[in-house]
Amino acid sequence: MKLRLRLLPSCLAITLLSACAPPLDEAAAALTQQSFRGDEDDPDSHSQGTQLHATPVRAVLYAEALVQHDGALRVANLALNRGEIVAAMPLSVHGTTPSLARCGPGAAEDETRGCGFTVNGQGVCSPGSLVSLEGSSGGALRERCMGKPVLRVCEGEAPCEHQARGYLASANSDVTLNDCPSVRFTCPASGVYTALAGPRTPGAAWQMQLTSRAGAYPATRKVLRGEDLIGARLRQPSGGPPLLEITDVTHANAFPAPEGSGMWEPSGHTFLYQVHHVSSSPSPAPLCTLGVNWAVPVKGLFTERGDRQESTRGFTLGCDAGVIAKCYRWGYQPWLDGATSGPVTRAHWSCTRMARADYCGQGTSFTQDGTRIRPWDALTPEIIPPPAPGSSSDGLSFEAGWNTAGPACLSHLRWKHLTASCVPLNPPIYDEQGNIVNDCRDPNTPYGPGKCAEICDNAEEAAQHYGSRVFNNSAINVP
Repeated sequence: MKLRLRLLPSCLAITLLSACAPPLDEAAAALTQQSFRGDEDDPDSHSQGTQLHATPVRAVLYAEALVQHDGALRVANLALNRGEIVAAMPLSVHGTTPSLARCGPGAAEDETRGCGFTVNGQGVCSPGSLVSLEGSSGGALRERCMGKPVLRVCEGEAPCEHQARGYLASANSDVTLNDCPSVRFTCPASGVYTALAGPRTPGAAWQMQLTSRAGAYPATRKVLRGEDLIGARLRQPSGGPPLLEITDVTHANAFPAPEGSGMWEPSGHTFLYQVHHVSSSPSPAPLCTLGVNWAVPVKGLFTERGDRQESTRGFTLGCDAGVIAKCYRWGYQPWLDGATSGPVTRAHWSCTRMARADYCGQGTSFTQDGTRIRPWDALTPEIIPPPAPGSSSDGLSFEAGWNTAGPACLSHLRWKHLTASCVPLNPPIYDEQGNIVNDCRDPNTPYGPGKCAEICDNAEEAAQHYGSRVFNNSAINVP
């Protein structure tokens, strides 16, 4: 026990704390290149870092993004689907055409006429795919339509004339058994089409419901994801014009991990984004300036103090070199909890404290970039298993049990010279024989909660006495 306690910082063992000088926090520290070298003898160890976001950008808004569609920037709202940004762009009818006007005397009673149509709806599909659009009276596809409707399909969000610009296909009910038209066409490059319909005889009563066998019809929005988001512009909470632009997208299961072996995130549910600040200069500045220029979207927002907040207004873009992204890559992905934040979300938050050695729980890092640690957890099921006996590299021993506020209990500091005056743990009190009299693990200690020393020598003690679910080994490093 004494050996463990001598590894605690002197700041925890004495009353005078002024001798412990805290390092700069992320807001003031200059960004430095992250080291990602792994350990071939201990592939389960990870290199942690000092940065939280690894970018000054703290949040991206869900609302009023701009996406590239059909050669123009369109307003869209964003959402996170697991580890992927998804944009929903509202559809609308652009312009008009003579076929939407009322018919005069002598108008043709077929789909070629230039009047008597209405906009029936709009659909979305995969560009280049074959789309079937079929009519019915609203139930099964073979139920009869009223008024023997005619149908015309136009490219994009604009109505069109028969065989004119934007025209895709048309049909009447002459060759069907249920008096309903049916068409097949190739989905246009925009992935959007507009359907016009009307009665065979202009002015007659009619009824028809269209159904698509590919894509979605009717649709009120187009969803863009993956590489379709290249060129999208994202807003920050400060307001004003869009300040960030997605310049590239890659699937995380096809991108090599920056430490160890394997891919960045192999589940198939995560995308990485290259983002640049929108600028009039020929070379806009990248969002991520450390390591590789890729960011992962993460639910929730983090303050400069490292506190996590739920948000319906915005989400986090964590750059690869920051611990928000690192902890996500290690397996603590908040979307694993589902719609409601739960143990994995708390583990991710706890991991960000652990990875930065945020002993004070105030957003200040007491470590150095590239320092190896060996994390694991006690989740059910576990995400990172504990190290097998004898598997850890020489020099790595139990450091701490962690929670969302920082260390719940501590065995030693990661770096001897980075002592923390603000560690929110109680210092040990020694008797004349050098024994600790206020150990929280002692059921007979006369010191109550808030006065006993939060000391732990292993994960079992951290879990049993202090409720930790995230733990780590580290070396006792010296400069």
